[in-house]
Amino acid sequence: MRYGGTRSLASLVPGLTKKAVGKRGFTDARILNEWDQIVGADLARHAHPDRLTFPRGRRDAGTLHIRALGPMATELQHLEPVLVSRINMHFGYKAISGIKLMQVPPTRLANQKSGPGRLGAAPKRPQTPANPEQLAQMKLDLQRVEDPELRAILMRIGESVLRRDAAKKTKD
Repeated sequence: MRYGGTRSLASLVPGLTKKAVGKRGFTDARILNEWDQIVGADLARHAHPDRLTFPRGRRDAGTLHIRALGPMATELQHLEPVLVSRINMHFGYKAISGIKLMQVPPTRLANQKSGPGRLGAAPKRPQTPANPEQLAQMKLDLQRVEDPELRAILMRIGESVLRRDAAKKTKD
């Protein structure tokens, strides 16, 4: 039997993503989720954090490895003091002391979704479509949710679960 009552989705996400995010050295996903707020939308379109490394035994003064399009890497190199300052201000402590830039071909960065490990990843196989009847029923059920942004998020999550279930059924 499960105890503790219902929990908000926001309280579950860090636990679910900790392993994937931790592999890239990020102590939490904030730098990934808030990247465009930290560096600005223009830079965020052309550069993505790849991993974060720290000196042995420390969790501060790290090096942020950033993947960037060719010419943008040069610009980021000149903006390094500003980026380091913005990132540290955002986190409220000296999280990083420098950045290391990795130039990637424009097609690799432009054709991939942002996030750790996405660059150079194998192309995704086509997704199994969700059951249209279940999808329609879920849409009806979610009409009760007043917040349109929350409704859209729940719809995406629900559709993903339905696709996963449909994929499992086709494998069996």
